[in-house]
Amino acid sequence: MPLIRLLLLCTALSAAVTVRAAQTQHIEGKLDNGLVYHIFNVPAAGQRLALRLQIGAGTADENAGEEGIAHITEHLVFQTSPTYPKGLSAHLNEKGWQMGRHYNALTGYRNTRYMLIPPQGVRQLDDALAVYRQILSAQQFSPADWTRERQVVLGEWRQQQTVSNRLNQQHHALLYSGSRSARYAPIGSKTAIESASADTASRFHRKWYASNNAVLVVIGKLDPQKTAAQIRANLGSLNTVQLPVRKAAEYEPKLSQAPHTGYLQDPDNSESKVALIFRFGNAASQAPDASGDYPRLLDNFAAHIIHKRLQQSGAAVSLKLGDIGNQTGSLGFYADSEAGQHQDSLAKLKQLVGQIRQQPAGVEEIAAYRKVLHRHLQSEPLPDDMLKIIELADETVLAGKPAPSAERRTQERSRLYQVSAEAVNRRIAEWLDAPDQLTLIQAPQSLLAAEQPARAPHTTTKKSTPTRPMPEKPPAAAATFAVHKGQGTLLSEGFDPENKVTYLNFGNGDKAVLLQKAVAGPYIYFKAIADTGYLQSGAGAWQAQLAADIINRSAPAGFSETSFRQWQQQEGIRLNYQLDNNRQSTDARAPQNRLEALLQLYRSRQTAPTADNWQAALETAAVRQPVFLQSLPGRLEQELEILRYGQTETRAYNSNEIRALNQNDLLQQWRQLAATPVTYYLVSNLPPEKLKPLLTQYLADIPRRQTAGRTLPLLEGATLRRVNINDTDGTDVNAWSWQPFYDWTPDTSEQIPLLVNLANARLKDELRSRHQSAYGARFTALPQPVYNRVESNLYFSTAPEKAAEAWQTAQEVLSRLPENISKAEADNLQRLFIEQEAKRQQDPEIWLERLAASHRRYGDARYLSRLPELHRTVIQTRLRQTAKLLWSNQNARVMLVDPKL
Repeated sequence: MPLIRLLLLCTALSAAVTVRAAQTQHIEGKLDNGLVYHIFNVPAAGQRLALRLQIGAGTADENAGEEGIAHITEHLVFQTSPTYPKGLSAHLNEKGWQMGRHYNALTGYRNTRYMLIPPQGVRQLDDALAVYRQILSAQQFSPADWTRERQVVLGEWRQQQTVSNRLNQQHHALLYSGSRSARYAPIGSKTAIESASADTASRFHRKWYASNNAVLVVIGKLDPQKTAAQIRANLGSLNTVQLPVRKAAEYEPKLSQAPHTGYLQDPDNSESKVALIFRFGNAASQAPDASGDYPRLLDNFAAHIIHKRLQQSGAAVSLKLGDIGNQTGSLGFYADSEAGQHQDSLAKLKQLVGQIRQQPAGVEEIAAYRKVLHRHLQSEPLPDDMLKIIELADETVLAGKPAPSAERRTQERSRLYQVSAEAVNRRIAEWLDAPDQLTLIQAPQSLLAAEQPARAPHTTTKKSTPTRPMPEKPPAAAATFAVHKGQGTLLSEGFDPENKVTYLNFGNGDKAVLLQKAVAGPYIYFKAIADTGYLQSGAGAWQAQLAADIINRSAPAGFSETSFRQWQQQEGIRLNYQLDNNRQSTDARAPQNRLEALLQLYRSRQTAPTADNWQAALETAAVRQPVFLQSLPGRLEQELEILRYGQTETRAYNSNEIRALNQNDLLQQWRQLAATPVTYYLVSNLPPEKLKPLLTQYLADIPRRQTAGRTLPLLEGATLRRVNINDTDGTDVNAWSWQPFYDWTPDTSEQIPLLVNLANARLKDELRSRHQSAYGARFTALPQPVYNRVESNLYFSTAPEKAAEAWQTAQEVLSRLPENISKAEADNLQRLFIEQEAKRQQDPEIWLERLAASHRRYGDARYLSRLPELHRTVIQTRLRQTAKLLWSNQNARVMLVDPKL
């Protein structure tokens, strides 16, 4: 269920569009055999091409004896056939396509989607359409193929057996209760996978896979007429089928006439959350034609008002609005809870919903939002941006909704004035007075066991008809930060004219590095880094982590929790703090004219910390910790520390240790963390002269002192160990490696991520396509210039009897990579780099990361100077050399996580 969107999703259908130069064009057509196609001509796409083929069948269409078969069919269409004796997947791999990057598929409850991004772009349109022709053609799957591919599907099933996935599936089942979609996850159960047959998949394919049950989307810089002709030539001869008749009621959730409660629980869960969800009929809003325009517009206004009320309340509540059937929708309010306080949290949530009922929309705020939407509807309906068009296609034509057009936008603008405050309030009342009110409670099992038998009877928030609109008035006087006069000094400064970078050195030992860049637009991007973490000398590791978490979730002095959230919303400031074992980082963004407010907030965290609700927070941590330590993730964390460092990090093993802490302990731990000198990095389009005074005023006198950082040294040497703690019947292979490297350049830092893409493709091809021993491998390599090393990790899951062999195969793939990178692969990586770099150049947060990386490694901004020439270094010889950094057999630390005994 998607997060609520506050701007109207366009709802227009166009058969043809008259376009001006450099304007995206959309054409819809339908072949004689029923296949519907959408062509988006995006001038800015260049040579890139993206395609989607959506089959109108998924997990919800499975009948008795077919559990998981829609997903299995998705796998088997890539296997052998008379047209592709080696298999469609093997054919694509031989042609330079990479699974995951160039071709992929996804099975949902209502459809199955096949995504293609051909490596050579528009030149391979016919090749891509040939792939779709094969997928849609009649198939008789091979039992031998399924015997091999079953291991891959079982590997995928094992990867999904995480606590978050299990809880999400419980949530899904309750939200969709009564419908076919509530039965099980698309992958099905392990028993269903093991008992499935190729014949069952063949029958499912013959029943649903046909041109008259498919929608095709083609996106790129295209000639629409020629593209339509290519579609007709490649797919026009496909046969149709008599589709099964669905019983519509089976696909709709069964709505209750009374409130009901669902509990989300798992042995490994340590989190507490609550939700209040209203389910209701919304057939009119889902009408695919113009008759649905006004109801959808009304929904948009109503959602905006509810979201606005939540912001005004300052409550930490998220809102989700979505469709859960063809005629059913839901509106959910979600909130975190402290351990053991979920009933109190739920009561606050219901009180908040009651307040929303009593604060109806007023004429003025409806008029204000109408202006916002009117301006939006005056913009071009189809952006000249390939990624945005891909997203738009997913949300419209592939979701059964029409694509936007200028004509329909004109109609929508006129409909804006049909929406009144009275109509919006009626829609909100329809949602919040829906009889079906689902309460969800998630908590550790020990807390739920104590709560469930004695739970109070259901209460509903009182229905009422609001009579007085919410007045449009400025916010009440709120807490503010005092202006700090500042006693610090700016000791020295320097300037790099080539890169427009300014260097400041403050009297307290802190530094600031300022990059002036137009792409920052109206915002300032801020990063603060301190080179000590929770392992710093003299700090208690787990105590420091608890202190940092509690203090950074607390409101600053003089603010309540609610007033602080309201202040952040009004100021437009976001700030996040992260504590690692050897580093602290604060990332923030603020409007240019709110820099002083941002610095006031940062300074208050550093010099005047608060620990609100510290007792409840400690109790929550005390409840979570033993659950986590006994869970699979907790045990894995400790085993990996032993594997990599030879010892575990210090942590609380007893809940009473956590409960023994007090507020002073927490504040003392934080003050020790905050004492470390900091380097600040800022990206904005403002000249440094406008930034220096405020930076000096608020940062130069923050008390600092030299502190000793500490890290756990990585073990040298290769080792392989097995532990029997897995809660599935598979073996997880978790391999780590590292090697020293001192000759860092910007070229190396940019080449490593490209080579990681190639390594992942090779691993998937070898482990999945050739050996069918694993669903998917996940390989990462992290350059650590500050510590002069590269750290790498490889993870995949397989059957226990195949684990050792699969690991050896994977290590051989990584070891051979430097010597067999082909010229064609190098050229593909160079094209990928150029495409990605064009996007990165427009991302101010990327500039901030690069500024920090360059300064931390070199003490200057030379990384930025090299950017225009970096693509020239993405060549075969250089890539082969850099690829040697990705894996070291000498320091390969491998753990095979086997099933429990």
